[in-house]
Amino acid sequence: MSNVDIRMILPELQQAAVGSFIKNVYQYGEVFVLKLYLPRGGTSQLLIEPGRRIHLTEFRRAAPRNPPKFVTVLRKYLREKKLLSVTQHDLDRIVILEVGDAEGTYKLVAELFGSGNLLLLDPENRIFIARRYRKMRDRDIMPKAIYQFPPPRGIDVFTVETERITEIVAESKSNVVRTLASRLNLDALSCEEICTLADVSPAVSAADLDQRSLEDLKRGVIEFSKRLQEGVRDPRIVFEQTEEGLESIAFLPFEFEMFRDNPSRTFESFSRTIDEYFGVTEAELEQEETEDLASRERKRLETIIEKQQESIVNLEKKAEEARRKGELIYAHFQVVQDVLDTISKARSGGLSWNEIIDRIERGKTEGNKVAALIKRIVPSRAEVIVTLNDTDVRLDIRLSAQDNASRAYETAKKAERKIEGARKQIERTRERMKKLQVVAPSTRPRRPTKVRKRKWYEKFRWFISSEGFLVLGGRDAKTNEQLAKKHLRPNDIFLHAALHGAPYTVIKVPDQPPGEQTLREAAQFAVIFSRAWQDGFTTGDAYWVNPEQVSFSPPSGEYLPSGAVMIYGTKNYIRGVPIDLAVGVLIDDDYAVPMAGPPSAISVQTKYHLRIAPGNMKKGQLVKEILNRLKRLASDDEIFLIEEIPQEDIMRVLPPGGGQVVD
Repeated sequence: MSNVDIRMILPELQQAAVGSFIKNVYQYGEVFVLKLYLPRGGTSQLLIEPGRRIHLTEFRRAAPRNPPKFVTVLRKYLREKKLLSVTQHDLDRIVILEVGDAEGTYKLVAELFGSGNLLLLDPENRIFIARRYRKMRDRDIMPKAIYQFPPPRGIDVFTVETERITEIVAESKSNVVRTLASRLNLDALSCEEICTLADVSPAVSAADLDQRSLEDLKRGVIEFSKRLQEGVRDPRIVFEQTEEGLESIAFLPFEFEMFRDNPSRTFESFSRTIDEYFGVTEAELEQEETEDLASRERKRLETIIEKQQESIVNLEKKAEEARRKGELIYAHFQVVQDVLDTISKARSGGLSWNEIIDRIERGKTEGNKVAALIKRIVPSRAEVIVTLNDTDVRLDIRLSAQDNASRAYETAKKAERKIEGARKQIERTRERMKKLQVVAPSTRPRRPTKVRKRKWYEKFRWFISSEGFLVLGGRDAKTNEQLAKKHLRPNDIFLHAALHGAPYTVIKVPDQPPGEQTLREAAQFAVIFSRAWQDGFTTGDAYWVNPEQVSFSPPSGEYLPSGAVMIYGTKNYIRGVPIDLAVGVLIDDDYAVPMAGPPSAISVQTKYHLRIAPGNMKKGQLVKEILNRLKRLASDDEIFLIEEIPQEDIMRVLPPGGGQVVD
């Protein structure tokens, strides 16, 4: 959720929560749920996922049997207390819940930026307990410290004056979207919507905006601010037609112009929209929620068909419009070419866009036929809009009339190809619905959920090599230091990728040393979880050394940052290891435990596995895809083990950044 999303959802949260009593607090991985009771208003559930979202949820999750210590503390100080207020700090991604009674008030602070945090503040605003403690450049999150908000950033879009926008643009050296995002404290999607409202290219440099485009940009900012102030209206999930079918790409508090042609599904509240967008794992659901899964799946498939049909209608309209514009260009071929030639000659003659626009306006008053056709020039997009037979046609100034017509026809053809794909997807979805109707409900009783006791090494990244060696990797600077200082034994082997931003990696060696296969797999593991994955590399290098070559002491007179190590002696390089990952599950009698690492190791150690490569699929969607594929691979008597894997457990074994399932 962006800061704008939080601003928009706040009235819903205040209506449901203010005046209510907190009956209980639950934790599911990184998701926290406050069960609320409002006298004469009934019960509701407030979901907080630090770093991601805050909203009301309608999913009834099964209560964990053994709450973590953090939740136990929250329950002690919040349960049966009244929720006095729900506020957003400035226009930041911070929400403050003030809770209290006659004895005093506490504040539950949800930080939804970065990796996120959840903190309980005492009546003096001191940090009583936090989900994560850390020291930062501008503030410290430590026990008993006075809580400080992060430094403010940007201008409030709700109060910005139009002349201030002129100053912002004049000072910037970035493109329009980055300028708006950094100076107005807005997310990229909101900034792109402002550009759409203003008809200004988001990629154009702010310094290159002409006076007309600058005025349009001001209008776009004011219009977007006005829509925000009007509040939530027809909140929706927006979909995109892909080769694999419809994919949800955004949740919105109201309709965005940039997604006007996309299929969408509206909801009665913004909370319901976000709740549906993120969903929930079946393992979290209570028994009554899971009893009618077939009915829920059927309804979901019906929605997909409805949106695919909506997509077809929009694509048919788009194809028809593009074809008509192509025909209009051909029907007025010479005059269109004259318009393009006139503008091109003026530009090559050294005239500015403002001078060209002034000459066109004079030409209209003087009865010039070419000027009369021109409705508007959009310099930021290098486009001219001409009116042909009462239809506005956009032309790329850099192309000829022939090329503009060809581009219009190609747009129509692309839309028609997507229509064909959407129709095939509808048939496939209908086939899935038929199978759903004939399959009898499962008679397998739902097992009571057991709390799995995690192994000591699961706080690190880990996998078991094809030769049976445990390989560990740090998750961050803290676990890197723990791994090297506390868990590196004389027999072990230390590895590191030969680039910045890589985890410390350790092969645990109980007795006999590992073979070449394990060394190469550990090197591949070190490279996969480095920056190489996010940067889209296909191969990388790593090296290994013995423990005695690793030191936390710098040479005399030199400084070594906290957690960093010095490597002495010869490094043994392993070059050209592929950036190739597999995710599988270790099966025992009660659990399926996710494990990720090199395919050669995962294929040997796990019963069900998939190969993953760097890609553009968002992490949340990738996790869902992995779980769905694993369920398809699992046997009937083991599928329930896959269903009980929390999404957070799959998330933890994946590298930072997006990805794609290869097979």
